[in-house]
Amino acid sequence: MAPAIPQQGKVPVAGSAQNAEKESTAARLVGAGTAGITELIVFHPVDTIAKRLMSNQGRVTSSSQLNSVIFKDAASEPAFRRFFTLFPGLGYAAAYKVLQRVYKYGGQPFVRDYLAKNHGSTFDSTFGKSTGKTMMHATAGSLIGIGEIVLLPLDVLKIKRQTNPEAFRGRGILRIIGDEGFGLYRGWGWTAARNAPGS
Repeated sequence: MAPAIPQQGKVPVAGSAQNAEKESTAARLVGAGTAGITELIVFHPVDTIAKRLMSNQGRVTSSSQLNSVIFKDAASEPAFRRFFTLFPGLGYAAAYKVLQRVYKYGGQPFVRDYLAKNHGSTFDSTFGKSTGKTMMHATAGSLIGIGEIVLLPLDVLKIKRQTNPEAFRGRGILRIIGDEGFGLYRGWGWTAARNAPGS
C-alpha cells in the first residue's frame, strides 16, 4: 500500500515561508550575547582609534602627534598602559553591543516565527514558495533593524566617552541623560534608514 500523499496546501512545503527552523530561546540569547561580547573585545579598541582620529581637528604630521591623538594623555605611557586607554566607555559599549546583538540575533527569530505562523501563506502566495521564505526573513530583519533605534542613546554615550572622556567627569548617568535629553536620539532617522535594508 502506497503512503498517503498530503493534499497541497495542508502541509508546509520544505523551503516555504511556513516551514521555519526553530532554535531554543536559550541558544538564541546566549549565542547573541556571546557574539556581542566577542565583537566588543576585538573591535572596541579599533572603534576608539577610529572615533578619536575622526574627531581630531588638527592635521597629524608625525608619529608622535598621531600617538597623542590616539592615546591622548597616556601617549608617553608604556605600551601596556596605552592599550588599556583604548577601552573608554566600555560600560556603555558593553550595554549597547550586548543588548544590540541579543535584540538583533535573538529577536529576529521571534519575529520570523511570528511572520511564519501568521503570515507565511501570504509570503508564499505573493512571492512564491522559495522566494517567500527569503522575503519573510528579510522583513523580519528589517523590522528588527528599525527597532534598534531604541538602543541609540547607548551608542551615542559610548562615542562621547571615546572622544571626550573629560566631559563625563563628575557626572553620573542620570545627570548625563537629563542634560542630553532627546539629543541622545540625534540621527535616529538615518539609523532607521540604514538598518531597514541592511539588517
